[in-house]
Amino acid sequence: MNFEAKHWIRWGIPGWVYLSSIIAYFCVKDLGASSEFIFSNQVSKIVASATIFILAGIILGQLIHQVSIGLGFVIWTQQAKYFRTEYEIDRRIIKNDRGKEIQRIYSYRLGNLHAVRALLTSLALTLTTVIVLAYMIEYSTAILVLLIILFVLFVIVFINYLYFYNNFIYFVNNILIEFESE
Repeated sequence: MNFEAKHWIRWGIPGWVYLSSIIAYFCVKDLGASSEFIFSNQVSKIVASATIFILAGIILGQLIHQVSIGLGFVIWTQQAKYFRTEYEIDRRIIKNDRGKEIQRIYSYRLGNLHAVRALLTSLALTLTTVIVLAYMIEYSTAILVLLIILFVLFVIVFINYLYFYNNFIYFVNNILIEFESE
């Protein structure tokens, strides 16, 4: 399996968003301890923490990506219909003179759709986790502000998801219509 930088970033972003939000919760909860850590002279601890954050974010992001595929595709998609349509699209693309270019655009749009859905899943998990932490550990006005920020981000990403989804469906439907006329 070939891993490119785009895969690490695509998998990392949902994990980094989740971890950043959880860290933000604990920073808001105990600002003194977080300030002491950030402004300490212990560069090795900061570098080690950043390395762990980056690597854990990629691993966690890949898990979130799998959850988003499981929820967004396996559970809610009519798989038999999807597989027939996917096969028909691939068959028509392969036979078309512009097949490679169409396949590139198709893959790009589908990849964006998967990436945005993973980010949406990450924000949903983040909101849920921060609400549970606020309920179980500590709740304050600052944590309420964090929750509002996370909710606004969730809404924005949801709107983006709808855009990418509709754009993808429009593209697929037009491929099918165009190829039927040929």
